[in-house]
Amino acid sequence: MKKSALVKYILSLVILITWLSVFTTFWASILIQNTKLVYKLSNNIYLNSQTLNKTYLIYKSNNDLSWAYFQSSCNVWTKLIWSKSNLYLFELTVKNKDCSNNVFFLKSKDWILNETELNLVDDYKLYNILLDYSSKDLNALLKTVSKLSSSLKIFNDYKTSLLDDKYNFSKKKRNYEELVYKSEVIISILEKREQKYIIPVPWYDLPTSNASKIPNSWRPYRQDTTDWIHHSWDIDAPYWTKVVALDDWIVVRIVNWWEMSDLQNIREWKNLSDDDKARNLDLLRWNQIWIKTMKWEVVMYAHLSKIVDSLKEWVMIKKWDYIWNIWITWVPDAGYTDYHLDFSICENPYNLWKVWSYDIVDYMRWPWIFKWESKDYIVEHQWSIFKK
Repeated sequence: MKKSALVKYILSLVILITWLSVFTTFWASILIQNTKLVYKLSNNIYLNSQTLNKTYLIYKSNNDLSWAYFQSSCNVWTKLIWSKSNLYLFELTVKNKDCSNNVFFLKSKDWILNETELNLVDDYKLYNILLDYSSKDLNALLKTVSKLSSSLKIFNDYKTSLLDDKYNFSKKKRNYEELVYKSEVIISILEKREQKYIIPVPWYDLPTSNASKIPNSWRPYRQDTTDWIHHSWDIDAPYWTKVVALDDWIVVRIVNWWEMSDLQNIREWKNLSDDDKARNLDLLRWNQIWIKTMKWEVVMYAHLSKIVDSLKEWVMIKKWDYIWNIWITWVPDAGYTDYHLDFSICENPYNLWKVWSYDIVDYMRWPWIFKWESKDYIVEHQWSIFKK
């Protein structure tokens, strides 16, 4: 092929590609303009529910949407329920419970026809907010939610299609179902608050005779770095003994891969603030896991070996779930044998204005349970919160 002919061929190809690109862009814009979301049954997707993990959306389009589908970074399922004239009703179901991307695209072949956002509600999010409320406020909230759901109960058995009822009755039915779901979560929390904690080291008891292993014992060798006080129970057990969850809970913090060099971050000063003392104590706890229990308390497990990889922050786990194993404290003695689990229970001070906005330092400021009580008092009353 001659050079001039090759140049003409390349130019023709470039022009063709450019024309196709312009046409494609124009056609895509027409498709998008002709497809509009006109109705959403609910903006909420409850990821842990087998019935409320879906919603219904109606699109109006001059295009044929018979083969359209939703796409997301999450695992989603699309079903076309019906089409009438230029209206299309889709059922969108989110299949995976850990979905975090709330943007969903309606596509046909390779064209994005519409983009919509939904509110993804995980159980941990619901629980984590509600656990900051006192039982009194939870009962008041339950009363309000129950009253609202009662007013909508008449719509629970409604069967007519969305198209026939102009969507009003179906939306009220969905509102009722969501209120019932929230009520069930609140009731679950209140019921679990009546239960006692289990001892977190199976087959071992809480300390009763050794005062140094009970909250409020003195630690004078820490007078320059902490508040001198032991906030925790120490449960003696052999090295590598299994540790379990003492309650149903949400993991709010994990400290893993602690190293001896971390002790260099301890601050020493005559006039340390209470927050500085709390941070110093935090460094002395080594590997830790903090959990928010159903009793709106935060429990700190300390002196652990490397925490199991499957355990993540902001996930829910159950009573008796495996945490990891007992390790050693920070004391670097060669012949160290004082193997134990150190755990403290911090009481939520119930600040309604702080709901859902607590940070790690806030938790450190919470008073530990039985603060300032005597050894005899603690030994006598600790079974009021633990199951024998």
